[in-house]
Amino acid sequence: MENKERNEKILEISCEFLAKLNIEIENAVVEDMEGEENQVLVSVTTNQPGGIIGARGKNLGAVQLILSLIIKNKLGSWVRIFLDVNNYRREQKERLERMVESLVKKVKETGEPAEMAAMSSFERRWCHLAAAKIKGIVTESEGEGEWRHVVIKPKV
Repeated sequence: MENKERNEKILEISCEFLAKLNIEIENAVVEDMEGEENQVLVSVTTNQPGGIIGARGKNLGAVQLILSLIIKNKLGSWVRIFLDVNNYRREQKERLERMVESLVKKVKETGEPAEMAAMSSFERRWCHLAAAKIKGIVTESEGEGEWRHVVIKPKV
């Protein structure tokens, strides 16, 4: 199956699933993630984003996982789905990048490590990627399960 055909099917499945959750979709777009094979961004706009996003994106992560499993069942192969509602993920990525920049400044000034709050794996990935662009520091993920977080340290 070509990516275009696959993405059209993913769009159809996504809209059907969200409709079953009583989420009224105003606009929906599916696109391949740049530089990533078998990873797709499903972007939707709705007038009721709070319920699907949830506190700190917890509901969004759960809906994304369920949607991924439904798509795997219907397509017969695994495609990693990233669900973004009303640009929440994009805005969260930008917030995390600003937070990393601020903490890097603090780490460079004090020479002491800085711990970020616990976050999901893809949020940690964004932090590691943002920090990788900055010289003089290193990042590590520490903790277990839902307590896993990023620590920014001076490079020794």
